[in-house]
Amino acid sequence: MKELAPLKLRAKNYPIMLALLLVTIIAGASLPAPIDVLRERYSQYRSAIESFTSSKPFDEVVYQIFSYNAYTLLALSAPLLGPLFAAYVAFSTGLTIRAVAYMEAKSLPILLLSFLTTPSTWLYLLAYAIALTESAWLSFALLQKKPLALEATLAILTLAAALLLLSATLEATLSGAVVPPG
Repeated sequence: MKELAPLKLRAKNYPIMLALLLVTIIAGASLPAPIDVLRERYSQYRSAIESFTSSKPFDEVVYQIFSYNAYTLLALSAPLLGPLFAAYVAFSTGLTIRAVAYMEAKSLPILLLSFLTTPSTWLYLLAYAIALTESAWLSFALLQKKPLALEATLAILTLAAALLLLSATLEATLSGAVVPPG
């Protein structure tokens, strides 16, 4: 049981990291932005949506969504730089929600609520919170010149990647863009 103590301590940080991600997303959606930035962000959003919905097989769409988010997961878990990248990703997500609301003349609160009530969103956020927690643990270990528990980190990041795969599958299924096999 004693070997589980560090894992339990990490798990206690997940809600904190999740809350920080949520606050940053909401800030990105709430703060005013120049119209040219909103147009550019919307253009990038539409390009991504079109690449996911261009009559590809279901498994290719899942892989494409998963691989994009897996790269993000790895960047978030980087010691020292992970939190900076997390802030950028979360704020950009909020800004994209704002851009969609502006360009499609939709209600920002409704779009934000829609985003936050999608099951895949919560799986992504949990996976990202896990990666961010690992980044913090690795950063503290490096700064204190302690040995890194890389076995635990690898196992935890594998769990986070599994959450991303489940989330990508849900997103591809619920978006209606592709029809799952069977």
